[in-house]
Amino acid sequence: MKFILPFAALVLSASPSQAQITLESVKSFAELEKVAAQLALQPYQAPTQQLDPFFEGLKYDGHRQIRFLRDKALFAEQGDAFRVEFFHPGWMFKKPVVFYNIKEPQTVGVPFDGSHFDYGDLKVPAGAKNPVGYAGFRVLAPDSLVKRPFEFMVFMGASYYRAVTTQLGYGISARGVAVNTIGGEPEEFPDFTHFWFKEPKAGEKSFKLLALLNGPSITGAYEFESTPGISTEMRIKASLHLRKPVKMLGIAPFSSMFWFGENSHPKPYDFRPEVHDSDGLQVEIKDGPSIWRPLDVSRDMRLSIFETDNLKGFGLAERDRDFNNFQDLEANYHRRPAVWVEPVSGFGKGAVTLVELSSGEETWDNIVAMWKPAHLPATPAEPLKVEYKLHWLDQHLPGALCRVISSRRGFVMDSDDHLYVVDFAKGAENGTAKPKDWTPDIDVVLSAGEGKVLDKRVMRNNETGGWRAFFKLDIPETTNLLEIMMELKDEKQVISERWMYQWRR
Repeated sequence: MKFILPFAALVLSASPSQAQITLESVKSFAELEKVAAQLALQPYQAPTQQLDPFFEGLKYDGHRQIRFLRDKALFAEQGDAFRVEFFHPGWMFKKPVVFYNIKEPQTVGVPFDGSHFDYGDLKVPAGAKNPVGYAGFRVLAPDSLVKRPFEFMVFMGASYYRAVTTQLGYGISARGVAVNTIGGEPEEFPDFTHFWFKEPKAGEKSFKLLALLNGPSITGAYEFESTPGISTEMRIKASLHLRKPVKMLGIAPFSSMFWFGENSHPKPYDFRPEVHDSDGLQVEIKDGPSIWRPLDVSRDMRLSIFETDNLKGFGLAERDRDFNNFQDLEANYHRRPAVWVEPVSGFGKGAVTLVELSSGEETWDNIVAMWKPAHLPATPAEPLKVEYKLHWLDQHLPGALCRVISSRRGFVMDSDDHLYVVDFAKGAENGTAKPKDWTPDIDVVLSAGEGKVLDKRVMRNNETGGWRAFFKLDIPETTNLLEIMMELKDEKQVISERWMYQWRR
């Protein structure tokens, strides 16, 4: 089936003797790479559809009434296998997305079908025109995984997608690519316009799909292989082409929400002690430090850049799993997954980049983390190829190092000196077992502004079985920004994560 959408009839042929590649005939990532490369040489056309006035006017409450019928799921006939359910266009999601089933020996289209939906209490007018494509989709794992229907992955809106584990609910959002999130130019949000599903079989542990990315400045071919479980793993390949230069390109980007936490001052007038999807950025450098950066927000945007040519991984995490620290029975912020990016190839010189935006509520994602390559392709013909694993999990452990479990701050009593209190979980013993009363040394380094360390010490925390580090700072009135670094040491050997914090007036 051929879909009437921009570039739907795209045909590639290097020579008259070669077989043509159309969107309807794509069966492999290599073929999709050719489609993306050719598309980058053409003017950008945004995906659009003229929805029927009834669907065009739907608001949130109306759109959420429309439910896909479970027995109409794609691949439902495969038995105990992965299944796909689709989202109806409307409300904020009006762009059409086209779907194909790679069903050997051919690729077949998956057209929109209004009979696959329950419209609830909505009175759809007789003769209302059907949309030309779905708005997105979700994937259900085989029922045998958790002995019930289990939705573990959703793609919907631009290039956004999310995943959960068998133990943790939705939280952080990932996306295909970030364009001009910082740098002064308007941010772009390219779309996943077409998807190809590899028909699953009963007993398979992973679900495979291809996706075509298209935006004003970029095109791309993507391959996802997703395996749900206690930790849900996605193996992602991407081949990207720049139609035109961009100020900033973010690879493996994802976004989260941080309104306030244990380190926030002043706190909003809210009954909950903390409200966030994530409480820190984690970065690991090969043969270098393992970094923990507590999240925080202030009046101005906060930008943190961790440059390296030897990245081991990075991610956002919700390390606090204690319900008492959230007290939210509906949002269950203590059960939001962490996301860890494990580079496989294509991550050379660049920087893990963290953007923290001010927020006055919990509705919007205001935290963005991504990998920013130092060098970008110079022409549309030159691809940027990357491969990485995306782990959705409880938390990524920093090996044998002492792990940060809380970060608090305030003023010293009857003083304007700043007090920081950081708790560490105890790591593995290094060398000879230490005496029972042994405590590690603490190293505190200030940069980017003037400040003075007045006092620093470590004591055993019998409540956690780990260590509590204290230090006090004298920050002059003329200082508006201060970067703080702190580590625990056994003589010269670092035994903890490198705790890093950005203080702003």
